[in-house]
Amino acid sequence: MATQPLTAVRTASPSYQAYQILHLAYVVAPIVAGLDKFFHFLVNWNQYLSPLVTQTLPIAPQTFMLGVGVIEIAAGLLVAFMPAVGAWVVGAWLCGIILNLLSIPGYFDVALRDFGLALGAFALARLASEFDTRARA
Repeated sequence: MATQPLTAVRTASPSYQAYQILHLAYVVAPIVAGLDKFFHFLVNWNQYLSPLVTQTLPIAPQTFMLGVGVIEIAAGLLVAFMPAVGAWVVGAWLCGIILNLLSIPGYFDVALRDFGLALGAFALARLASEFDTRARA
């Protein structure tokens, strides 16, 4: 009876495959969302900025959203190269977005969606502690 190498068994496991799916998703999604803050192909992102936030900003809301785009791109790259750290950053960022959305009437559904995304990011962080070889190096 032939035995499979440990790496073959590990990469065939559903938990490792879930890690790969989440890793790809949390690299691509923040980078795409961040880039779109500059181009508005997907949506006008300024509509998701709470009036409470815009009233306290020392800069124009559009300028603020460009900064948000840069942070999101950086977060996606952090997940790409350091998923055990980057996933926690993305999850925390999403929690901040949720708080912002909860202060805007009519965006509770988007806040709920982002809560699910935050949970996925936290799950990725936990899986990365097991599967990302850089986390153990």
